[in-house]
Amino acid sequence: MQREMQGEAVVAAPRQRWNARWFWYSIICVLCWGGWALLSKLGSREIPPGTMQFLFTVGTIPVCLALLIGRRGKLEKSPRGITYGVLNGILSGVGGLALFAAYHTNGNTSLITVATALYPMITVVLAISILRERFRPIQALGLVFAAIAIVIFSL
Repeated sequence: MQREMQGEAVVAAPRQRWNARWFWYSIICVLCWGGWALLSKLGSREIPPGTMQFLFTVGTIPVCLALLIGRRGKLEKSPRGITYGVLNGILSGVGGLALFAAYHTNGNTSLITVATALYPMITVVLAISILRERFRPIQALGLVFAAIAIVIFSL
């Protein structure tokens, strides 16, 4: 009986993941960011990184307006949340500028994209040290494989 229930839990876990909203939001993110990276490289061939960052920001305006309209003009009032949001924008802006500069060097698009896509390693370290989140050994193994992948990509 115990083994039967464990087997059902193993089968149910992937099913729950497919039904989880976070999973589909993540898929949309991956698809959008994949296209974003390609367009970033193409644009960075034509114009300097600063211009790319400016135009990237201009491109977010329709998304911002749609969100504002969807919320009927109401904004959040949490000072801490607003601070985090603004800091997020600053870090994203500087990171985007660095990425556009990397693409502008005419370096290997695949390698640059994979190298910069390793930012989750930093997120994991910060989540463990600052947020005190738990980290399983299998997840650590995943990070090791990610590091190995970047080495292989750079060959």
